Amino acid sequence: MSADLPNSEQEPTKDPEQWWEVTILCPLALEDSVYWACDELGSKGTASQTKDDRRIVTAYFPEVQFQPQDFEGLKSTLLNSAAKQADVLLSSAASRAGGLTTLPSVEISWQLIDEEDWAKSWKNHWKPEEIGDRLLINPAWMTPPETARTILTLDPGSAFGTGAHATTQLCLEALEKQSLADATLADIGCGSGILSIVSLLYGAKQAFAADVDPLAVSSTASNARVNNVAAERLPVELGSLPEIIELAKAANALPVDGIVCNILSEIIVGLIIPRLSELAGPNTWGILSGILTSKAPWVEEHLVAYGWQVTGITHQDEWCAMTIQLADKASNGLSQ
Repeated sequence: MSADLPNSEQEPTKDPEQWWEVTILCPLALEDSVYWACDELGSKGTASQTKDDRRIVTAYFPEVQFQPQDFEGLKSTLLNSAAKQADVLLSSAASRAGGLTTLPSVEISWQLIDEEDWAKSWKNHWKPEEIGDRLLINPAWMTPPETARTILTLDPGSAFGTGAHATTQLCLEALEKQSLADATLADIGCGSGILSIVSLLYGAKQAFAADVDPLAVSSTASNARVNNVAAERLPVELGSLPEIIELAKAANALPVDGIVCNILSEIIVGLIIPRLSELAGPNTWGILSGILTSKAPWVEEHLVAYGWQVTGITHQDEWCAMTIQLADKASNGLSQ
């Protein structure tokens, strides 16, 4: 989003004397949606912290460019995202069976604070980050250090989806253990597109991505451009597993070689696992994350029922990631 600039007959806009500090309390599952919405509106920096099982995201906007009604609009956008997430969860058979404990909700407030260069402060605290054995995530405004690692570049406006979350890191670490040369991948719930883009940087031939949030779709496309990934190598659709199946069919790319899915365990169990084998062949591997360790046995139970087996599991904080493959091709859809 481009900022409004003064025309040639106007005096240059002075640096803002105050900043809007917008504080958003949201469930972990909505954290990326909050970042995307703030970025789309024109945030100059964000910070986040955990409070119990929720996230507090703080975003900063120059006072001279924004009015309270702008944040009322932001509030509406986030409430709509929460409602969409709730609809997806409630449509899950698993949630109706008692797997869902709380629905996503958002609380938002804003205030004016004294002048401070929050954008500069934010950049100063966001440094290149090594993840796993192969990846370096580098801010777009910084010259990357000398490294043998694969470099993922992220735009400075994109505080969301930076790979800092435990579930993303678990996926990235699991990805580097897979054979990705000339592979085709499906990215279900792609978020900011990091998993797809890193797979392509590692040598994958094609990735098919989808997300139910339109801001995620635009974010994935934007991050692909920043990393010089051609659009035809990463088609991204609004939707979920059914849309990815259609993308792969149209490209004559079924079965895919790998599947990545970093979303809530309730959605994985209720909406993804029952149709996951439609993407898969006998050699297809999968990485599932966004799973609380306490819910891992529940997820594995459903995987086994549909002919999958867990071949590995890793943990970080309260989260885990599962590496999976088909146990027996003939057992696909056993519980359907």
